[in-house]
Amino acid sequence: MQRVELRIPSIPIFERVVRASAAEVGSAAGLSPEQVEDLKLAVSEAVNNAIDHGNRGDTAKLVGVIFDIDGDKLEIRISDQGSGIEQLDVSRRVIDDERLEAGYLRGFGMYLISALVDDYEVVSSQQGTVLTLRLYRKDRQQ
Repeated sequence: MQRVELRIPSIPIFERVVRASAAEVGSAAGLSPEQVEDLKLAVSEAVNNAIDHGNRGDTAKLVGVIFDIDGDKLEIRISDQGSGIEQLDVSRRVIDDERLEAGYLRGFGMYLISALVDDYEVVSSQQGTVLTLRLYRKDRQQ
């Protein structure tokens, strides 16, 4: 297994460092160019969620990102130091125009992430939230 670890302050500009790292690690893991683009967007969304919702923009709190390449699987863990979240339900995949116009975007980021990766899980406690994303090389699935 190969591992890359990052810890960034809860400042939005540093999300770019994680996104660039995701592109390099995704390529090194053998993901297709389309998967690398999906990975960059999913990781970017997850890091922004950790900064905004988990750490609530507290620059003293860190966001941790661990990329593990394990055979044909790339696993990414994004963690914050927030106070935890309630269980998310991303199974409802319809967001109508009326709800969008009313500003009901809460949870849309998780829906987007779930659509971009092969598998994910969320573990949350009062010590923070860890979002684990998994992508598999496409040649594995054929």
